[in-house]
Amino acid sequence: MQWGHIKTLFILSFLILNIYLVFQFVHKQQDADLGIIFSQETTIEDQLEADNISLPELDTNVKEETYILTSERVFDEKELEKIQNKDGQQTAVINGNSIVSQLDDPIPIPKNATKQEISDLVKGQIFFPDEFVYWDWYKDLNVLIFFQQIEGRTVYYNEHGPGLLLVYLNDKNEITHYTETLLSKTDAQGSGSKPLIQQMQAIEALYNSNDLHPNDKVTKIELGYYSRLIEEGEQVFAPTWNVTVNGGERNYFINAIEGFTFSSFDKTFLNTMIEDNIYKIHSLDDKDEKKFEPFLDLLNKKQQFKNRSEIEK
Repeated sequence: MQWGHIKTLFILSFLILNIYLVFQFVHKQQDADLGIIFSQETTIEDQLEADNISLPELDTNVKEETYILTSERVFDEKELEKIQNKDGQQTAVINGNSIVSQLDDPIPIPKNATKQEISDLVKGQIFFPDEFVYWDWYKDLNVLIFFQQIEGRTVYYNEHGPGLLLVYLNDKNEITHYTETLLSKTDAQGSGSKPLIQQMQAIEALYNSNDLHPNDKVTKIELGYYSRLIEEGEQVFAPTWNVTVNGGERNYFINAIEGFTFSSFDKTFLNTMIEDNIYKIHSLDDKDEKKFEPFLDLLNKKQQFKNRSEIEK
């Protein structure tokens, strides 16, 4: 009789334990389901709003683009004659594709000049002005950066040189020299158009990589090109989203087909271009190199400033 009571107690105890475990399982499953629902309902738009990150009006109609193939433009005889006889400047063309110019009289940039005023001032002095768009004034080295546009889209930071206009200023903020290279006509590269990531996806990629901070303002997002690789002297450029934050305080670039991101790097890029320009001028014959000694002096000073800045860090 006593054994029967004990058996009954064991059965009741296991039954109560099983009921408790089932209750705990159901409760945890409900919590997990609620978490999934909450996660699904928290969109990138909600997260941006929670961090007070504002956006411009986005274009949702961009669908497909191609990689493009191009090469450095070589000037023809008519263009070379025009370049070499430019009034008010001493010019040289290196390797048939790189313009080096030294102004006879420095041109001051007015104090508080707008971007448009700076652009107009420079374009009145250079060759092929309609090909370029003003990007920025890098004041550490006192250089104005212009990028070439292809089919209405900007080619950003071509580390291989072509498609770039650099305008050099003296310590009085006067234009004294410039270098200019261009890209030639383009062809589609590869097997055809590729689907693009949408602008909101590009912004989401920046947000997830912590490149967007609370209270940031995305002021502009537009499609351009960035160098992808070189094939037998020709360059392949990928469609690239340029996301401008806080009115140009920061710029990010997102490959619009492959999706990887990178930020602007004015300083490293300009240091490389200055070294390249010094090398090019040294490649001139003795007579022309002597003519551009003032330019070499200016470039060397900027390079020394760069080296000094790196030592002081």
